[in-house]
Amino acid sequence: MAAALAGLGVAGRVDAQVGPDGLPPLPPSAAPSPVAPLPMAEAPAPAVDPVQPYALPAAENVLAGEQPTLEAAAGEAAAEGEPRRYIMELFGAEDSKFQIYGWIQNSFTANPAFPSDGINFGVTPNYKSNDWMGNQYYTVFERPLDHDGEVNFGGRLDFLFGHDHSFNKMRGVFDGAFGATQFAGIDLAQFYAEMHLPVLTEGGLDLKFGRWYTLHGYEVVPAIGRPLLSVPYMFTFGQPFTHWGLMTTWNVSDNLVVYNGIPQGWDRFQNENAPWGYMGGFSYTGMEDKLNLTFVFSSNANVYPRFFNVAIGDTPTLGSNADYTDDSTNLWTTVLSYQWTDRLTQVMETDQGIEYGVPFDASPDDDVAFVRRGNGTWYSFGNWFLYELGDNLTGVWRSEIFWDTDGVRTGTADRYYEQTLGMIYKPCPNLWIRPETRWDWAQYGSPYNGGVSGSQFTYGLDVILLY
Repeated sequence: MAAALAGLGVAGRVDAQVGPDGLPPLPPSAAPSPVAPLPMAEAPAPAVDPVQPYALPAAENVLAGEQPTLEAAAGEAAAEGEPRRYIMELFGAEDSKFQIYGWIQNSFTANPAFPSDGINFGVTPNYKSNDWMGNQYYTVFERPLDHDGEVNFGGRLDFLFGHDHSFNKMRGVFDGAFGATQFAGIDLAQFYAEMHLPVLTEGGLDLKFGRWYTLHGYEVVPAIGRPLLSVPYMFTFGQPFTHWGLMTTWNVSDNLVVYNGIPQGWDRFQNENAPWGYMGGFSYTGMEDKLNLTFVFSSNANVYPRFFNVAIGDTPTLGSNADYTDDSTNLWTTVLSYQWTDRLTQVMETDQGIEYGVPFDASPDDDVAFVRRGNGTWYSFGNWFLYELGDNLTGVWRSEIFWDTDGVRTGTADRYYEQTLGMIYKPCPNLWIRPETRWDWAQYGSPYNGGVSGSQFTYGLDVILLY
């Protein structure tokens, strides 16, 4: 999975929208049944102003624990206005290789239609209409790897408290421990160990094992790693959030990174009965470090399907399913970012996914094997413009189309669209204020405002305090 602003991992993304069964709700109309900071140019090329991590794709977003190209990493390190890490300052350990930092994110999203179900369908993680959400009380404990030609070890633990604990849900971790819509819940969003080996090339090879955010796509779970409060449909319904498994990162050169790994499916914890899949791709930085291109492909066995074509009328279960392991979910994501000027960055993403042999259980008995009902496909395209209006103010415009051809991702076959305008205002590096206006609509159905409308307007605001 996974550059233009700083400080800011099979079924859809995190369970941000939740129904009575703890899964994101289907549209009310459905029957019951988810830019590198552009690197600094190296001499003698003309310098490019460093930008923040939230302009890079997920595969290169250091705030999500990923490894950018060495050129992109240099640009991130040079970005101005870095937030202070107060915990490290408290212990006088600002220069320590072991770092502790985090942020607190609270939000409110107004929906003038006051939907009867209280849900802003399609809008996540701020899915609650006209209500406060304590989204992320997030702390990171990490020891980043060194790329100094020596063998060294690192690791990371991400502790997430707040409403988003269900948004980033991984099957097998705290199952049933917290209510899906409650504020008081936790998630160990990432926990992995790393090792750097000075082999193959000067940049060496990095190995990561544990639970880590996906490399797919552009936007990421950590609030300070993405440019807006809300996320697009492609993120919520079309991509995984996290994986359990091994990922290798080969630093081929200063501007090329190659990824290869073996995760155990989408959004699920280690299971001895689950087969291993594959994820791989590359990130390239070029054109005087103004361009970044990232491509990621994954193929994993379908162990825990989340969305089904409910029109068939069967009730799916989420138990272990040996009969389903021969079928796979394949996903291709491509992210291209380009820094047109010192102020303007554009990011484009296109996704294609197919889930083979979408299963349904003909009986509520978990021991009954799933039966195959056909394949499901989905396609999406997103575009972001990020424009620096001033030293502490950035404008954001996101456009998206998400085509759920069979209804296995959202619950209803339809084409979903959204346009979002927002700003990132930083009165100081450790305080972010992000207002946004969002318009969602469906081409055919009426999934919004309690199932009575084909479109929806929401007005969101979040405040983030970094520490």
